[in-house]
Amino acid sequence: MIQPFYASSAINRHGDYRSNDKLLNTMITKEDTKFIPFYNGKNLFMEINENIKPVIFNKFQLNDFLPNGIRDTIFLGVANALNYIGIDLSSPNPKFDFWLKENNVIIDDLRKYGPILDDIDASFLALSNGMFFWHNTHKFCGSCGFQNFSTEGGFVMKCSNNKCGKSHFPRTDPAIITLISFQDKVLLGRSSRFPDAMYSTLAGFVEPGESLEQALEREVFEEVGIKVKNIKYFNSQPWPFPASLMLGFFAEAINDYMKIDYDEIEDAHWFSINELKSLEHPSISGGFKLPRVDSIARRLVDTWINRFN
Repeated sequence: MIQPFYASSAINRHGDYRSNDKLLNTMITKEDTKFIPFYNGKNLFMEINENIKPVIFNKFQLNDFLPNGIRDTIFLGVANALNYIGIDLSSPNPKFDFWLKENNVIIDDLRKYGPILDDIDASFLALSNGMFFWHNTHKFCGSCGFQNFSTEGGFVMKCSNNKCGKSHFPRTDPAIITLISFQDKVLLGRSSRFPDAMYSTLAGFVEPGESLEQALEREVFEEVGIKVKNIKYFNSQPWPFPASLMLGFFAEAINDYMKIDYDEIEDAHWFSINELKSLEHPSISGGFKLPRVDSIARRLVDTWINRFN
């Protein structure tokens, strides 16, 4: 099985460490601990010898920026016997801002560089992004409105109101994503949010009370008016941009007649195998583009193409 992006099997999240405050505090002081910075919803990168590398700090570098101590951290896990900790550096810090400018640091979306990064680094950056998004959107208790505080290595936000004391846990939104086929053609659509000329597989969030198959049938019919059969699970991929889990499927259309809901999507098109192969070579594709290579959508398309090779 092909390893999905942003889900390295080399990472051990060590949930058993999260309740051990002494151990977690010790990690912060260790020289070889790696700190993954989160900065205003973005990641930090540097160009080194013409290669893009993520910015990853050690404790000595952070001490220069944070003389009052390392705070706002989340224990991410262990890989290659090294501890990884996420740290939010979004708060105003003139010394850190100067360092960013002095070192020509690139502040950008992980998805732009994810496919060219080391698998472990990309996975930790993605995990850090998802967790800090959750922290920043759960500062207050949804039950009583009191401020939450972080515990369990950052994986629990607990209400500070003693009368409430509710624990809040990270949530992942399940979303189906499916490649629809009819004979030797597949259906790709595009949203207005997509990069120019890109067409991708159909997708949508699972609603409460729905099975994955029901969500797939509903989303496809809503977007393009097609009923499907022979739904088959393919694979899954975390997509913490900000908080999704993509569940991939293949399905067959009953027929190839479409009725596009333009309030849902911008366009949809049936592509033959030859057209799909041309999309792998933009110079002969007429301007269309396949989904990004770090996405499960692209793996669905590539897997389909390979069936005909």
